[in-house]
Amino acid sequence: MRFNTGLSALAAAMAGSVSVSAFSPTRHQHSRVFGHSHAAGASALKMAEGGPRTLYDKIWDDHVVKDDGSSSLIYIDRHLVHEVTSPQAFEGLRIACRGVRRPDCTLATVDHNVPTTDRSDLIDVATFIEETASRTQVLQLETNVKDFGVKYFGMADERQGIVHIIGPEQGFTLPGCTTVCGDSHTATHGAFGALAFGIGTSEVEHVLATQTLTQTKGKNMLISIDGELADSVTSKDIILNVCGLIGTAGGTGYTIEFGGSAIRTLSMEARMSISNMAIEAGARSGVIAPDEITFEYLKGRPMCPTGEEWDKAVEYWKSLASDPDAKFDKTIHIDAADIAPTVTWGTSPQDVVPVTGFVPRIDDPKHDAARQAAVKRSLEYIGLEGGQKIEGVPVEKVFIGSCTNGRIEDIRTVAAIAYGRKVAPGVHAMVVPGSGLVKKQAEDENLDKILTQAGFDWREPGCSMCLAMNSDKLKPQERCASTSNRNFEGRQGNGGRTHLMSPTMAAAAACQGTIADVRNFSYLGDPETDPRNNAASSKSKAFTMENTGVSPGPIINPTPPYLSTGNGNDECPTDAAGLPKFTSITGVAAPLDIQNIDTDMIIPKE
Repeated sequence: MRFNTGLSALAAAMAGSVSVSAFSPTRHQHSRVFGHSHAAGASALKMAEGGPRTLYDKIWDDHVVKDDGSSSLIYIDRHLVHEVTSPQAFEGLRIACRGVRRPDCTLATVDHNVPTTDRSDLIDVATFIEETASRTQVLQLETNVKDFGVKYFGMADERQGIVHIIGPEQGFTLPGCTTVCGDSHTATHGAFGALAFGIGTSEVEHVLATQTLTQTKGKNMLISIDGELADSVTSKDIILNVCGLIGTAGGTGYTIEFGGSAIRTLSMEARMSISNMAIEAGARSGVIAPDEITFEYLKGRPMCPTGEEWDKAVEYWKSLASDPDAKFDKTIHIDAADIAPTVTWGTSPQDVVPVTGFVPRIDDPKHDAARQAAVKRSLEYIGLEGGQKIEGVPVEKVFIGSCTNGRIEDIRTVAAIAYGRKVAPGVHAMVVPGSGLVKKQAEDENLDKILTQAGFDWREPGCSMCLAMNSDKLKPQERCASTSNRNFEGRQGNGGRTHLMSPTMAAAAACQGTIADVRNFSYLGDPETDPRNNAASSKSKAFTMENTGVSPGPIINPTPPYLSTGNGNDECPTDAAGLPKFTSITGVAAPLDIQNIDTDMIIPKE
């Protein structure tokens, strides 16, 4: 496999493919960042035609290996793996006697099933995780990464965390790359100008085996947010408003590009929150053009290019922005000044109101019969009345974390609200850092002390209460102010009631004991001690290996000889590496005519 390493697509097409140099996996443990060599010719033709292209168009064109007119085989640059959607994929490789095609382009961690309780007594997974299904999945991934030579951040590794947080903080996520993971919120990585999307388990196996996928190109949508955001309005409020405006099916069939002056001023962490929830608006992916803020965030991270190769990378990344005359299939304009602190009232991310607003009535004249039925069901489940004011609704739980809002910037803003205050009686408020490195940096800044003194529960990294796949879950009818991304029925636990909001809104709810307007919560300390002062730069110092003292190290185990070639011609092992076979079920497959199926029909387990 050969890649171009710094030439433009047109120059590469003219000069021919060039072999990887400083981007060689043997030196940096990652592949090229400039596009598959087979794509160079296609990209050059597009450029020669002179047609303006969007960011999505450019990345797609640079990754097409083969186009048959209706679908395309595209090269995949980055593959993130976790314990839930990968077991059958690795088993499929074993059965076919295949190896992982590009282990250097694959990064694994555990996040969905891991407990977020104190790990100071962690000896091994087998004794630490009590729940059988969760323990089995984590142990299975540990076996798989050893057998197939995939780099892995386990529970004892400081770099472990939510898959969509560790990718960016390690520099594994890069602009212009195609990035996939067996998780619907893979769209997060689009904040870097990457084409990132979730895939199913069969596709996980296909990427592991071939580093390619057959995909159909979608349409382009631009959502431009211009103007200045009001005080206390965050990127979470932006994306909740987008979901409310276009609905959860509004982006179906599109890749959304988020642009406009309000987006350009956001930090990378804030941008990630927006791209993360593009899937909640129905889109496969949500992209933001890379700029100086992006480059500053990435520079010096462990898996990023360095030196001359960094300069070449930045030169290419700057070319990714949508051309001025690029055509979008749909364009939406939003005035940033119209966005207020926002909260969900129902069981869909599109069910939003400003915190000063009211729960909609079932018989609202704007509702057709289908919408009336949906509102009625949501209100019955969520336990609210139409016309009720959303501010002041009591909460029993507060969850601050997830791949949407589990980053250091989020924790700093929560600490600013918590400083000098106490969690309300009867409220259990959890703060779950998105990775071990986020946790370390927060503790280096004493944010954990601010939070625990206020009565917040400071936890270990993981997906936690975002979904009911671990011990962090709601009881029936418990109401939670949550910074996660989905408020579906049962998402956080059977019968649990979820209200989505920003980290500062969740912190305010924890201290008030009810859904509260964060604009009424001023910082109580000396401005010089405001935890948010540490957030002047989106560069997180603890995320460079030099500052953590953590060495990247080699791949944890070499690939077994029978899997090393990846050509499927070696003799198959007889015992699948000593693992029990998956249960075989005999029956009749019954297709169901159900629209808009998502992973919540399978996950959580409840």
